[in-house]
Amino acid sequence: MQEDFLFVKNVFERANAGLYHYRNEAEIDLLFEQLYQQIPESANYREFFNLIWTYIDFTGSCHNGLSIPQKLDRKLNKLPIFFPVPLQWIDGGLYTNLTYQNIPHGSQVLSVNGASGALFAKNIAHYTSTDGGNVSGKYANIQTDWMAFYIYLAYGASEKFDIELLTPDGKHETVSWRAVDYVAYYLNHRKRFSASQEKKPEQDYTFEMIDSIGSGLLTIHTFSLGGPTSEEHKTYHHFLDSVMQKANDQELEYLIVDIRKNGGGTDPNDLLTYSYLTNRNFRENTEAFTIFQEVPFPKNYVESYRGDRKELEEELKEEHCHLLDGKYYQDSTFNRLWKPNKNAFTGTVVLLVDPFVASAASLFASLVKSDPTSVVIGEETLGGYYGHTGHIPVSYTLPNSKMELSFSIVDLKQDVQTLPDEAPLDGIHPDISVAPSLEDYFNNRDIQLLSAIRYIQQQTVK
Repeated sequence: MQEDFLFVKNVFERANAGLYHYRNEAEIDLLFEQLYQQIPESANYREFFNLIWTYIDFTGSCHNGLSIPQKLDRKLNKLPIFFPVPLQWIDGGLYTNLTYQNIPHGSQVLSVNGASGALFAKNIAHYTSTDGGNVSGKYANIQTDWMAFYIYLAYGASEKFDIELLTPDGKHETVSWRAVDYVAYYLNHRKRFSASQEKKPEQDYTFEMIDSIGSGLLTIHTFSLGGPTSEEHKTYHHFLDSVMQKANDQELEYLIVDIRKNGGGTDPNDLLTYSYLTNRNFRENTEAFTIFQEVPFPKNYVESYRGDRKELEEELKEEHCHLLDGKYYQDSTFNRLWKPNKNAFTGTVVLLVDPFVASAASLFASLVKSDPTSVVIGEETLGGYYGHTGHIPVSYTLPNSKMELSFSIVDLKQDVQTLPDEAPLDGIHPDISVAPSLEDYFNNRDIQLLSAIRYIQQQTVK
């Protein structure tokens, strides 16, 4: 365990350019020493995982990850040790997201095995990686199909769960739910009440007119739309061009752009989209650097979809070729100056965001928010406003535990202006904060889109 933990520290110091993006060296070293001293008290593999994860999570990057070996994962999934019911964090409370054994969905969880609902939620939210000090994304991810595994990581294997609840009609209930295997939990998760609100879209992007306000709604579910030479990207480019031509031909004053649930994707789809929504010249970043050109600890490096280690090294030597103070900065030819598209929208952009927005999507959102004429509505994003560590993901297998450590290696500053409501540890804060309430949940009401429509109505009345 000590050897593996030291390996994680050494890999981060040698390969993770964003290690000190949000925390300084003294803070990170102090936490490492505190956790390292706890290793002799660590009784099992799960507790050791938690020590490593606490260190990784503290460094603050939405691209950080730690996973157990697949063989162990498959074995655990077959055991009846998991929480059976999908949950959801809404308006500062933890609620059931499925009617289960006569307990209706939307019941507030007051305690689980003696832990208050608030503490229980905080402990399972710990396992979502976010940029900086963001917590909105952590709590939002309680509703994902990973939740039962997060509960196992936080509290260990359980045979049953004693739960206090407050039902929607105000009744206090105390129940004891037997633990289930992961397949049973996953099937319950698929039947959750909110699934109707979260159905996977048939298309990656759409455009429609909202006649009641004379404005358009551009929805972009993902930026994973192919690289610059792909047919998928070219099709998206053509779509954007036709949408903006239509918006300008009809002299629309407002355009709602919805990127909620968009977790990012591939360049240059985010930048291309922004070029249709701005009147300024811009770049993807003001600086971007790595801290190596030759992969450290090659024996533990995991070959990935990007190709083998040698291909990665060749890519880094070509793109990150300017060495200054131990950092390899990106060559400007890989960070071209973008200009507003000739068909760029000339009205006001109303951007919808939520805690799932990250990576390329949060970079896009930060650019939009940086424009003084835009309006952002929704909730703070998981991804950072001023920058993030991304672009190139790598993975390492720990020598003894065989856990897999993953992170991205390019640290970058986004091309945004300094704003009074954005601190270095923050995601993108909305200009108008709107979060769904429990009532919105029960009525399947999209309060954020309704707020955008109401905002436009108010402006046009003026």
